[in-house]
Amino acid sequence: MLTFSFEAVRKEVLVRDLAAPESAWDPRDYARELAPTSFGPTNGEVKKLADQITAGQTAVLGKAHAVYDWIVENMYRDPETRGCGKGDVCALLNRPGGKCADISSVFIALARAAGVPCREVFGIRLGKASVVDVTGWQHCWAEFYLPGTGWVPVDPADVRKAMLVQKLELKDAKVPELRSYFWGGIDPYRVKLASGRDLVLNPPQAAGPLNYLMYPYAEVGGQAIDWLESANFKYTITYRQ
Repeated sequence: MLTFSFEAVRKEVLVRDLAAPESAWDPRDYARELAPTSFGPTNGEVKKLADQITAGQTAVLGKAHAVYDWIVENMYRDPETRGCGKGDVCALLNRPGGKCADISSVFIALARAAGVPCREVFGIRLGKASVVDVTGWQHCWAEFYLPGTGWVPVDPADVRKAMLVQKLELKDAKVPELRSYFWGGIDPYRVKLASGRDLVLNPPQAAGPLNYLMYPYAEVGGQAIDWLESANFKYTITYRQ
């Protein structure tokens, strides 16, 4: 049995003063945050759609907000998706339903295709009681780089989750409040575990690059174990306040 524990200080993040003039920046400094990934291309249909969404926008903030609005208005949370989703952007553009990794991946691919540096944040939700079993509470959100401000969190997936749970439609009065909160804001009930895609671990895994690291990962005989198959891969994550 392997036991791993760590301490974290949780806090709400609210980046609200986004109207300040954008400072000069060099895209070469953010090459990794502008690059395509295996499941998140930035050319072809993705680039074409990104150009349509951000038409008329020249600044980073305007492009990022246009992509955020498009995601909220055109994607939806599919509770039947396994885990947090694969984040296969091309497949999701044909069927725009998924969970947090799916919705965040589309935001990141479209934003990068429009020239906005973005990165995913893979983490886990935290409980509100003193002791909570948070096994399976993994969550993914995104951040974009705004010159002169820094990294700004966005979570369109949580907008769509709240809409599903509360049975809200885009026209409902509470939706603008949700859209505003998760544009530059994230709640304190989460902690970051990892970032990046197409990962090679240390020591290197035999089964090829890892799509993302948010669930425990293990191999047997050079084959990855399905971490979403509870009959073969058992683990427990507990939050203690």
